[in-house]
Amino acid sequence: MRSNEKMSRLLAELPAEELTDRDVPPMFHEVAAEGWSYTPNGARVLSGPVPEFTSSYFDVLQEETSINGRGMIDHDLPPAESERTGPLLRRCLAYAFSCLVEAERKFGDREVRSYVILSMGGVDDDLLTATVTFCTHDPNVDPYIRDVEGVQDAAVAELTLDDREGWY
Repeated sequence: MRSNEKMSRLLAELPAEELTDRDVPPMFHEVAAEGWSYTPNGARVLSGPVPEFTSSYFDVLQEETSINGRGMIDHDLPPAESERTGPLLRRCLAYAFSCLVEAERKFGDREVRSYVILSMGGVDDDLLTATVTFCTHDPNVDPYIRDVEGVQDAAVAELTLDDREGWY
């Protein structure tokens, strides 16, 4: 796992309990269960959120991140960051690993990566929010996040299926 200092601190504070499917919100569980597919451009995308009408994308990376990225459900969590961080991070990690398992089943490799990002958001940028995005890495294209370790304004982790060990 690659992560920046903020995410490393959050992960160190996260209880060492195992993640389970119960940590994935139901609508996200459905997305993971629907599996993966290829677009005509060769992008690896979650099958559930593929738009009905295709858009024009600059490259496969933009297509993958546009289709595979979403904000994590958090409306049921308390607004206090101290009570919100752990459950929000657990949801993101469980969802990410669930989708990465399905990606390996579909594609027969571990090329899909997940980016978990926790940052301040909301109307007044005073509420901790999170996103999870999936994409592959093409050595001929800049990565989704060029310098994960150097990100300063958010907690960021780049996960592969290999990082699942120890969580499940």
